[in-house]
Amino acid sequence: MTSVGAEEKSTTGLSVLIEKALTDNAALMLAQDELGIARARQRVATMAVLPALTGKLDESRGKADNSGDENQDFLERSYGLQATQTLFSGGKVWGTRRQSVFATEIANLQLEKQRLDVRHAVTEAYWRVAALQRALAIHKANHKTLQEDLEKAVRHELSEARTARIELLSTRAQNRESETAIAELEEDLMEARVALLDAMGQRVPMDFAVPEELPTGQAAVDEGDALRVAKSNRPDIRIADRMIESARVGRAIGRSGLFPKVDLNGFYGRSGAAFVQSESLSYKKDWNAGVSVGWALGGNTAKFSAYQEQTSPKLGESSRTKTNSNSASISLGDALTTGVTNRESRKSFHEEEWRYEKARRDLETDVRLAVQRVTAATRRREAARSKAEEAQQELKDSRALLQDDRAHLGDYAAAKNRVAFAHAAHAQAQAQYLIAVSALNRAVGVADQYRVEP
Repeated sequence: MTSVGAEEKSTTGLSVLIEKALTDNAALMLAQDELGIARARQRVATMAVLPALTGKLDESRGKADNSGDENQDFLERSYGLQATQTLFSGGKVWGTRRQSVFATEIANLQLEKQRLDVRHAVTEAYWRVAALQRALAIHKANHKTLQEDLEKAVRHELSEARTARIELLSTRAQNRESETAIAELEEDLMEARVALLDAMGQRVPMDFAVPEELPTGQAAVDEGDALRVAKSNRPDIRIADRMIESARVGRAIGRSGLFPKVDLNGFYGRSGAAFVQSESLSYKKDWNAGVSVGWALGGNTAKFSAYQEQTSPKLGESSRTKTNSNSASISLGDALTTGVTNRESRKSFHEEEWRYEKARRDLETDVRLAVQRVTAATRRREAARSKAEEAQQELKDSRALLQDDRAHLGDYAAAKNRVAFAHAAHAQAQAQYLIAVSALNRAVGVADQYRVEP
């Protein structure tokens, strides 16, 4: 509700409140956090494509039991680099990375969509406050003149003329109607200011003043142009496009379990071992390399691995060892989920296809509906302006009749109330038009595509 000193405070423009909302709104903060998480997941998925490297440094100390002789202290050390790399996984690794890229793009578009929603919510609440303030100012100014008319009617009633009593009752009724309108507007204005604070995401009350004057210009709106802009800029259709691409990649990931998985692993470094009292520690080359293959067949998993290793001499040894080993195994029933995963990915892809087509239909429906609402709001605004002009003319006629003693103060007060209500309704209609234009901007996906000049 506007305080006594509201007129003395500098008014706050819509752009200032929108910028504050884009900074403080909780939903936007969550969307920004989601974007940060998506980017982190993309980095993790990118790292999964590269070889996993691990630096190793081992040291062991102890005593060797030499069958009755005095135990000797020994030392073993090794260091090197271990690497693992998935060579082939049916497209799962690269598909996961591509999905992470799409997820980042979707999160960014969701943030853009959330910004449009916040801008519209603040704009809608702002113009409601402005219209209610304007209506309240109109009714308060009217009530002041009605008070003067009521005082005149009281003086006339003292004359004890028969018409004077009727004049007093009629004037008093119009005065009470004005007081009721003011009380209702003050209540509505308080609720509208709270709604504006909520749209801005303010956690504590904020002292601000909204100008009462509303822009009276008109935006140039064309349905065909609006549809073209929406198809290029609306976040919803771009989100649906990224979602179906992600589902297409997910389809490939779901089928990846039907293909063999090939992993490489290896180690390269140096190692050595020696008895501390009698030998010096000498490092020699130490390496191993291996490949493992796993394939889901009929709900079972067949595995094969080949491994080659060359190590430096161990304690008590004088020669290096080089070994080759192969192994094969089959695990029964541990790959039954592969078929289920494949079917789930196919189902998800078809769901995203349906959502994409629905998003395309919704785009055209939403834009056409928004354009129609702007058109309807334009007509309501013109009708409200005409009613205000008619009420103003009726007031002039009532004044002339009052001067000719063909009407009393009650008739004149009723005409004043009709003017106040008509101008208040015109302010509300103007606000609805501005809100409809803002909704159209949100529908096409561009914040300031259509503007209303003062």
